[in-house]
Amino acid sequence: MSTLPPAGVGMVAVFIAAIVVGRWFLVNELLIDRLLNAALSWDLAAIVLYEIVSVLGVRDLAERLFLGIGAMTLAYVYGFARLLDGMDADVLRSRQRRYNGVGLAAGTAIMLGPAVVDLLGWPLGSPADQSRVIWTAGSFVGIGCGALIAKACVRELRTPDPTTRERWAYSALLVFGLYCCVASGIGVFRIIAGMSSIEPGLPWAVATFAMLAVVTALIAIPLINAVLVRTGLDRNGRACRQLRPLWRDLTAAVPEIVLLPDDSRPGEPMSRLYRMTVEIQDALLHLRPYEPEPSGEPSTADYARRIAHAARAKASGEPPRTRGGAPASAVQALGVDDRAAGLRDLLRLAKAWPKEGIKV
Repeated sequence: MSTLPPAGVGMVAVFIAAIVVGRWFLVNELLIDRLLNAALSWDLAAIVLYEIVSVLGVRDLAERLFLGIGAMTLAYVYGFARLLDGMDADVLRSRQRRYNGVGLAAGTAIMLGPAVVDLLGWPLGSPADQSRVIWTAGSFVGIGCGALIAKACVRELRTPDPTTRERWAYSALLVFGLYCCVASGIGVFRIIAGMSSIEPGLPWAVATFAMLAVVTALIAIPLINAVLVRTGLDRNGRACRQLRPLWRDLTAAVPEIVLLPDDSRPGEPMSRLYRMTVEIQDALLHLRPYEPEPSGEPSTADYARRIAHAARAKASGEPPRTRGGAPASAVQALGVDDRAAGLRDLLRLAKAWPKEGIKV
């Protein structure tokens, strides 16, 4: 830790703090997200307190605080690794309380250990010996967590046809899991060899710095997605905005097709987009008897004009026309078999929709 430039540590700490705050507010619905957020919060507290107390010149206390708070970080990381490895979420919820209890007890013992030892006179060795034991135990937990994460990622990467985003995410997590195993293993070796545990040297410090930055960027991806969703800048949100004028006019002309509100996922763009497309398609079917005959070659612009005419006719109370058959239209195959193609058709129709809407 201390071999990192203070400016670099501060920059990473600020970066992590911004990610942690954002994730607690926007990415905190799933259990795995809450575990990760808690682990990040404890890790951030450990880093900040270590740097502050080190600057004050109390290095032994700084190390004790780092290790003690780090015990809670390991408790949540272990829960995260077990959940990622396939443990049932309900089982983990109960077990996580045990992990947290062990982490809290271990952290308290680490931070109060020297005072208790001095008070009771227990022969537990020098502070340096105690520190090596603590670092060794923490390193073995780190190896276990890294192994669980790596195993889960290998399993997921071997599943048939993972998406590109999933492949990148699991690959990055696999690298992180392997790094935890290797770095913790080297930490144990250094302790056995009698080397300093808190001063790993510049190469490993730089590697730790880089890995921390990469992992923080990885866990920032869901936060970025959440921000895009909240601001309506994601793909589904943009599609909803493009469809809104068309949807507003058609549902005003055919109000009976409006679905009942779904309170299970309020404001969720994917659900809102699905609802809008279903209502638009239903409105188009209801307006078909009111359409005039095509004026020429079928096109999206011509179809938009005919649908606008049909909406005005229905809204003004005109009777439906008697038609010999279903008209050909640019968005006839909207359907359920190819929703992506149907959405593209509706977006083209929305683009060609009259800017003034329908006026009765």
